[in-house]
Amino acid sequence: MADAPMIEVTGLAKTYGESVKALNGVDLTVQPGEVVCLIGPSGSGKSTLLRSLNFLEEPTGGVVKVAGRRVGFSDKGGQARRLGGRELAAQRAEIGMVFQLFHLWPHLSALENVILGLVEVRGLSTADAARVGHELMRKVDLAHKMDAFPEHLSGGQRQRVAIARALAMNPKVMLFDEPTSALDPELVGEVLAVMEQVAAEGMTMVVATHEMGFARRVADRVVFMDQGKVVEQGTPDEIFGTPKSDRLKRFLERVVA
Repeated sequence: MADAPMIEVTGLAKTYGESVKALNGVDLTVQPGEVVCLIGPSGSGKSTLLRSLNFLEEPTGGVVKVAGRRVGFSDKGGQARRLGGRELAAQRAEIGMVFQLFHLWPHLSALENVILGLVEVRGLSTADAARVGHELMRKVDLAHKMDAFPEHLSGGQRQRVAIARALAMNPKVMLFDEPTSALDPELVGEVLAVMEQVAAEGMTMVVATHEMGFARRVADRVVFMDQGKVVEQGTPDEIFGTPKSDRLKRFLERVVA
């Protein structure tokens, strides 16, 4: 029997106001250990889709399941009940998220940022959490910056701390929302290298990115979005080598040198 999908998205919709359809009936399945890259123009729905996967955006319609469990709701007796704050926090802890702008606590050191969730959400002692944190800071090549505060870190270093913080919770899935778009060009490579390492270790990943080279190298599947819909998806060779839709062909003409 084939493995059950790690992520199942069915008929996902998100409308703002009366007319803005950020997502318009998105269906997406991600298998365990699969790396899926979302590409498309700004405003195509990539970030909204990612934020819906961990209920930072509450969908207008449709269903999201992660590891077989509906995100944001419990189903009891055929009735969907919205999760309360603690339940939602526990569910989100299994869905790691790395944002464009880091979102580190400025008054905490790099190590303290990494272990905060382990102490506050998982209930680990500070000493046990610190052991995990030390290992992860070494993993992202920042063992020498454990005591540094965010203001004393480069953008690339801050993003690597953010990745370590998400990994600390031992999530089932990692979501990356354009994690390099706020970085100076010379810092992009160090973040992508850590992401490639995480992918190589078998983590299920969904990555919204403008880095087409990364998508080519690392993705198992590339999903092209436009106007809140999945227009086309396939392997990197299929998407970049033999695009089918005119919309994807026009997009690639603009973004691929």
